[in-house]
Amino acid sequence: MLKSARAIIVLGLIGGVSLAVIIGWGTGFFASIASIGVDLWNDFMGWINSPLGWEHVLAGAGVLSVPVIVFVLILAIADG
Repeated sequence: MLKSARAIIVLGLIGGVSLAVIIGWGTGFFASIASIGVDLWNDFMGWINSPLGWEHVLAGAGVLSVPVIVFVLILAIADG
């Protein structure tokens, strides 16, 4: 009984996933997701390849400020 119940559940899951993939492919859902991903990647690479500007300086300062703040907090907590 348990073995047949597992088989029914697995077949139901496979059927549901297959149906979702067919509907997503037919409606163009996956194409739109891929298009969004490509657009984000192209914008990111354009930003990376742009000349060094204030955006890069501010992004670097933001990235470096987080570890400095954490380090200062650790030292403050350790001193009591």
